[in-house]
Amino acid sequence: MRHNSLNADDELVFPLHKRVIVQYSKDSSGSRELHLYYGDKEISFDEPELFEFGENLAKQSRFVAKTATEWGQCYDWPRIQRLLEQLIDEGILQYADDTDVEPIITPEDKQPSPLPPAFTSVPHTWLECEAITSVLTGRTLDLSYLELVIPVFRVAHIAMDAEGRQIGEANVFPKALRFEIPTEWRICPYPGSRYLDERPMNITALKCMRTNWSQMMVALLQIRNAYLQRFPLGPEGWTVGRLEAFSTLVLAVPTYLLMRHRQRVPNGELHPALSSLFRVTDGLRMIMHQMIFVPFGEPTRPAHTPITSTEIYEYSERNHAFSSEHGVCAGPKPMIDEFLNVIVNGEPIKDAEAVILDPQVQIALDNINPAFEYGLYGHMAHVTVFSIWPVMTRTYEQLWEIIESWPANKTDTLATFHQHLQTQIHILKTRTYHATEDLRANRQRGYSDIYNYCVIGLGLEHEQKSLTEQIAPVMQTRHKRVLKQLRTILQRKCGMLHTPKNRDIENLLTCLMNYFLQAQAILRLAEESQMAINKLLGRPSPLHAFDVADINIHNLLNGDAEKRLAYLTDVIEELFNIRITIAKDSIEITENSEIVLQKNSDHKKNF
Repeated sequence: MRHNSLNADDELVFPLHKRVIVQYSKDSSGSRELHLYYGDKEISFDEPELFEFGENLAKQSRFVAKTATEWGQCYDWPRIQRLLEQLIDEGILQYADDTDVEPIITPEDKQPSPLPPAFTSVPHTWLECEAITSVLTGRTLDLSYLELVIPVFRVAHIAMDAEGRQIGEANVFPKALRFEIPTEWRICPYPGSRYLDERPMNITALKCMRTNWSQMMVALLQIRNAYLQRFPLGPEGWTVGRLEAFSTLVLAVPTYLLMRHRQRVPNGELHPALSSLFRVTDGLRMIMHQMIFVPFGEPTRPAHTPITSTEIYEYSERNHAFSSEHGVCAGPKPMIDEFLNVIVNGEPIKDAEAVILDPQVQIALDNINPAFEYGLYGHMAHVTVFSIWPVMTRTYEQLWEIIESWPANKTDTLATFHQHLQTQIHILKTRTYHATEDLRANRQRGYSDIYNYCVIGLGLEHEQKSLTEQIAPVMQTRHKRVLKQLRTILQRKCGMLHTPKNRDIENLLTCLMNYFLQAQAILRLAEESQMAINKLLGRPSPLHAFDVADINIHNLLNGDAEKRLAYLTDVIEELFNIRITIAKDSIEITENSEIVLQKNSDHKKNF
């Protein structure tokens, strides 16, 4: 039965009211505001006299409308009536007689796995790098270039711990290397954004974490102390960038044990306290990453923004950071609070003196310094290589402007180029976090800030140029040959072979060369970090040069390549029927009318 207006005696229902997140904030003038977050809805109150109404509203599952006048002082019915009607119109409140009886969801009932079928039944590690990349992407990557393609914080994902579980659990990267493991799933009973979510939580992982919690927290506090020796806190305390760096270094501690050549922990033997510490800290890392880079729900934050443990939890709730594609975080709030308090506030561990660390956990802590160096060099390599994406997407925008404004008499090549660019610009604008120059600049600033943290932590030269400055395009004498060659190719393909120094051709030439030069600078800088990693781990030197096309292996491992932005050098190669080889010391363009560019998806197989 639908009502025209709300009556005082009408009974109202607030479905799943335990999902409501109640938070206070201050506006730009410093005035206090109350916010209720409920799914994708936000209810805000900026009038202090309504704060009690808002707080009490969040506690109701079912109530008679007129009783809301008693939730605060001196609420008159007409005012409350208008507020409740607005909430009804927004679908937040419902009339009790219009509400179907909801099925009773019991968190105690086991749930089926929310994960899609696994592609493999065999565990792997990145020590099989060449075989894995060849099968999944059609390109073979030397192990000695691993951290240029697989971010250091994901290297351990596919490995197994001593309980037979993958370290990355449901979030394993790449998805094609996740294998089926018996797992208990249940609906989440915790109040907040996860409450009775249709995506279940991993109870098996939670049980493992509870079993090893004391060792995890003692180890975490020791890692924190070691971190602060390298990165003493300033008066601002912890910042988003510092926590992003710290969480990455926590992940590096077990990863180092798995990847070093001497005394390596074999696959399937990593202590569950270390794998569990990896998982819970990876959650924090992803939240910090979201704050810095992802404008989802609210604006991104500069890396130097101070932050508290309370702010981290509140941000996570209102931005659904406790939820992933297939499941929700299984950690109850008291465990999350303790974890954050140890990191941010250095809170002592209860009965820490009674905690005896198992030998492998102690070995991990004895190797904190080399593990930190591995994490810092790995993070430097990651942000350097991933700087290719703001550079590439900016180049796409510039190419679109050039080709869109090209005179009407386009050759077939230019017409095809226009069509390709139109498609890619649509993907850029709708499916990436690089849709605007502001977003690209923000991402590059974030990468530069992280790079600078790593430089400081490694004790490298503080006065060197920023990451952005080091990858700026610089034309040198050795590049003149390829510049001349590319100009000739563009003139021929664009029908202007006999028109020297055409303005449109020169603009296109400059745009492409700047991209090639920046890509080369990125490779040169990233390989410095990679060579330091290889020396640290005891790996041999690579047998082949790392090519700019190898960066795209990460994109190919993500899957769904047809839905992603095309790798720019692939587009240019196919369009102009050339082969572009960019390494740290050379740029080569090979013309070949018989080049056949195979689709990478043709190589993809299952293990």
